[in-house]
Amino acid sequence: MTILNRLSYLFKSKINNTLDEFENPLELLDQKIRDMECVLNDARLSSAKILGNNHEIERRIESLSKESDEYIQTIKLALNKGNEVLAKKILQRKLDNDKYFTSLKTSYNNANTKSEALKLKLRELEQNVYQTKIYRNDAFARYNAADAHKKINEIIGNISTKNNYIPLSNIEKSINKKECFVDALTELCFDNELSSEINNLTCIDLNNELKKYM
Repeated sequence: MTILNRLSYLFKSKINNTLDEFENPLELLDQKIRDMECVLNDARLSSAKILGNNHEIERRIESLSKESDEYIQTIKLALNKGNEVLAKKILQRKLDNDKYFTSLKTSYNNANTKSEALKLKLRELEQNVYQTKIYRNDAFARYNAADAHKKINEIIGNISTKNNYIPLSNIEKSINKKECFVDALTELCFDNELSSEINNLTCIDLNNELKKYM
C-alpha cells in the first residue's frame, strides 16, 4: 500500500470517527421514520388511484349487466309484437354488450387480484412504520438512560480523582497542630496566672460568713 493510499484511508477513518461523534442515533431514527411515512403516503395515494379505477370498472360492469337484462326484455317484447327485424337488431346490440362485458370482467378480475396484493404490501409498510415507531420510543428511553449513567460516572470519576482527593488524616493533623499551638499560647499567659492568684486572696470565704449568722 502506497503512502498516499494509507493517508487516504487514515483521513477517511478520522472523518468517519468525527461524524460518529456528532451523529445522534435518535435523530437518524426520526429521519428514517419521516422517510418511511413519506413513502407510505405516496404508496397510499397511488393505491387509492388504482382502487378508484377498479371501482369505476366494477360500476361499469354492473351497468352492462343491467343493460343486457334490459335487451332481453326488449327482444321478447319485439318478438311478441311480431317485429323480428327489430328483435334481431336488439339481439346484435346485446351480443356486443355481452362481449364488452366479458372483456371488462376479465380486466377487472386481473386488476382486482393486483389490487389485493397492493393492499397487502401497503399493510406491511404500515406495520413497518408502526414497529419502527415502537422501537424508536424504546431506543429513546435506553439512550437517555445510558446518557444519564454516563454523566453520573463522569461526576463520580471527577470526585474520585487524585487531584480532588484530600486525605482525612491530613485534616486531622492540621487540627491537632492548631490545638497544640493554642495550648502553648495558654501556657505562656503569665499575666492571667497572676490575676488568678490575686482573685483568690480577695475571695470571700462563704463558711466564715455563714458563721456570723449563727
